[in-house]
Amino acid sequence: MNKKFNKAWEYKKQKKFKEALDLYRELQNELADKAAEYARTLPETGIDTDDGKGVIIMPKLFLEADNYLKRDSHYATVLNNMGVIYAEAGDKQSAINCFKESILYTPDGLSYPNPKIGLEELNDL
Repeated sequence: MNKKFNKAWEYKKQKKFKEALDLYRELQNELADKAAEYARTLPETGIDTDDGKGVIIMPKLFLEADNYLKRDSHYATVLNNMGVIYAEAGDKQSAINCFKESILYTPDGLSYPNPKIGLEELNDL
């Protein structure tokens, strides 16, 4: 994960925004998949169907996956960095969306002002 993260940041510094965003999206998907995988191991997140051919996903699965993503700053950092790239590329709305989502996924008690700063800077434009 660190190699992709570092490579994405290098692409960003080189103004290779598409390549950077592609890597950050991969990281975002990997983290989300890991969160969903974890949530599926918990009770009451899914119910086997009567025919045995599937599982009914319960709302608790989404809550637990979100909680998993909020346990450390990786997901929030990826979203923030995507916001920075969108802002530099001139896509203000996508940047705002990423910064807001980064704030949402910042772990409780963690001081991570970067997405708030990003939002403030966009509002000053």
